Amino acid sequence: MSESETIPVAPAMHVTFVMCSHPDYLAVVRATVNQVAVTVGCDEKQAMALTMAVDEALANVIRHAYHGRTDGRIELQCLVTADELQFRLRDTGEAPDLARICAHREGCDQIGGLGTHIIRDVMDTVSYQSLPDGNWLTASRRIRRPA
Repeated sequence: MSESETIPVAPAMHVTFVMCSHPDYLAVVRATVNQVAVTVGCDEKQAMALTMAVDEALANVIRHAYHGRTDGRIELQCLVTADELQFRLRDTGEAPDLARICAHREGCDQIGGLGTHIIRDVMDTVSYQSLPDGNWLTASRRIRRPA
């Protein structure tokens, strides 16, 4: 390995959920995401916002990729590095139409889209990919520790 190549930093924590697309399991994920955020130094408000964003992403998968079916598979990876929280969500449901994923502004009179608005508002980066192994949402947020 040359000096210009960098060795990837292993995550300080890696939590993975594999679950069916039943909304009853979201409470377990919310509790864990909140605790992970607090553990890495987020204040209560930041932890709540991150938890809400991940919850919205999961609810969107259940609603749109699986159309409310409870037998779909969802994988959520929570990765923590020294300065970032990353959430990778994979489903094998209907692929999203990337041209139709939009975040409506708060106060907009159109139905839907607020979950996407919350996710984009809370996270520093958000990306969607449809790959042979499933649909991937990757969202990350720099860790902003209180002063």
